[in-house]
Amino acid sequence: MRVLRHLGPYLKRYRWTYILGAIAIVLHVFLKVLIPHFLGVTIDELSESEQKDPDAVRSAIAWSAFSIVAAAVLGATIRTWSRLLVLGGSRRVVHDLRRDVFDRLLKLPPSFYVRNRTGEVMSRVVNDVRNVQGLMGPVYMYLAETAVMYAICVSMIASISPYLLLLGVAPFPLFIVAARRMAGKIQQGSKDAQEELAQLSSKVDESLSGHMVIQTLTLEEYDFERFRERAEEYRRKNLYVSQARASLAPLMLGLSAVSTIVILWVGGPMVVRGEISLGSFLALTFYLAMMAAPTGVLGFVISSLQRGAVSLGRLRELTETEVTLTEPDSPIAIEGRLGELRVEGLTVTYGSPELGVLGADEADPAEGEEFVDPGSRVVLDNLSFALKPGDTLAVVGQTGSGKTTLMRILARELEVERGQVSFGGVDVCDLGLFDLRGRIGYVPQETFLFSKTLADNVALGNPGASREEIQLAIESARLGKDLDQLPNGVDTLLGERGVNLSGGQRQRTALARVMLLDPDLMLLDDTLSAVDSHTAEEILDELEPMMAGRSTVIATHRLSTIRHANHILVLEGGKLVEEGTHTSLLKANGTYARLWRRQSEGDSA
Repeated sequence: MRVLRHLGPYLKRYRWTYILGAIAIVLHVFLKVLIPHFLGVTIDELSESEQKDPDAVRSAIAWSAFSIVAAAVLGATIRTWSRLLVLGGSRRVVHDLRRDVFDRLLKLPPSFYVRNRTGEVMSRVVNDVRNVQGLMGPVYMYLAETAVMYAICVSMIASISPYLLLLGVAPFPLFIVAARRMAGKIQQGSKDAQEELAQLSSKVDESLSGHMVIQTLTLEEYDFERFRERAEEYRRKNLYVSQARASLAPLMLGLSAVSTIVILWVGGPMVVRGEISLGSFLALTFYLAMMAAPTGVLGFVISSLQRGAVSLGRLRELTETEVTLTEPDSPIAIEGRLGELRVEGLTVTYGSPELGVLGADEADPAEGEEFVDPGSRVVLDNLSFALKPGDTLAVVGQTGSGKTTLMRILARELEVERGQVSFGGVDVCDLGLFDLRGRIGYVPQETFLFSKTLADNVALGNPGASREEIQLAIESARLGKDLDQLPNGVDTLLGERGVNLSGGQRQRTALARVMLLDPDLMLLDDTLSAVDSHTAEEILDELEPMMAGRSTVIATHRLSTIRHANHILVLEGGKLVEEGTHTSLLKANGTYARLWRRQSEGDSA
């Protein structure tokens, strides 16, 4: 019940749908129970037919028959409406729940996706949401129907014979004990099966994403064996749940059969002795049969309830995961273009791969204590610099020096402590998240393209761009010369993640996308690593007019592309070891000069 309370806001939103559905269920059950009542009255009329006028008997029988037909037809109609209301309500609830889950996934920090694999998250969004839909649809409907059926049938049996009622319900405590025991097994088994399904989904996602590597290394049999082991484990855990579910139905039907036998054994002589009428006894047996049917369904209901509760708990873990990057309560509006960028004492600590990014409160030791974490490392250590509007800043360093982390912080993808990063004298923590991101054009190291046309991918951030503007951005990114390689030019549909483009073409597509945005700050994270030196220089020449008047930060390992930067930062192990212009750094004969000579010798070779 603690988990199910999580659905409270959704149920409140559609409360009238469920209330009307419950009213319809009550009316349907009431009309259904009237049928054996009318049948019992008719039987009693026939039993007393010798003392009554035949015409009166025929009239009573006709009236009973009409009542039975009317109750059946009206009950079936109301039953249909009850299902439309309840099942429709479940789809509305699940639609809102799926929307909220996906909205939270879009806002979660990168560290969440470091800890959780894509396949597992997808399993929760797809399979667990489907189980919650069963919880809010069929489970709710059958539970309500069963409860109403028991209430009405018990009251009807009690009006006939309280003694037979006690005998009939005597076996049911045994069912409650057995059902609770089986429900515990179903709940744990369902949780294990759903977690195994998440592992299986992750395996499939991994294999499909890396299919080229698998084929190149001829690992098909090895990878299939890994998949088979996962699938076999999922099958085994699912069979355990199915066996537990299957054992509930015969258990409950057997208990219902015992109740019926007891009623027949004791109630039959009572009819003979005239203590109850034959019609009442017949109606009583029908009431017991009506109670037996939903009792048999309770096996499905209990197992679905447990499965849905487990799924809801797994979804709750997603919706309650903390969002570290949020809009400030009172964001400061950005007037005009972004002002001077200042970074002061920026320190970022990464934990182990399972933990992802650690905030300062997690990385810093408490007062008087020494913090020791062998799994964490400082990626950026007390970094400070300034970038005036319109200037170009280059950040260089070997792999692992912290360049990408710095770019993601400037793109407002990672959280920072107050006072470390500001634009125009305003702390980034006080600026609107979406407003700031909308003024920054970030081309990450790993380019991601969607399964849309090339033109749609370029115009992704500016869907209102004209065809001419899109074409101009493509030409500026030096992608126009490759259009003849695509069957439909800019209207070519790209494969998943742009699989039908080369690495350089994907990078230039992402660059064209940013150029179309006309951002105040451009962040280029090794954007030209997949293109040759000549093409890189051509692209930079095209970018010069666009970079004029706007701030640009270029992180790269190719030093030949940043000779004209206004300022260069050299990072080593997360620390700023050198800074200056290209000329001054060469004269200093330090780390930058050593990297420059090494790359120059490689180019000449």
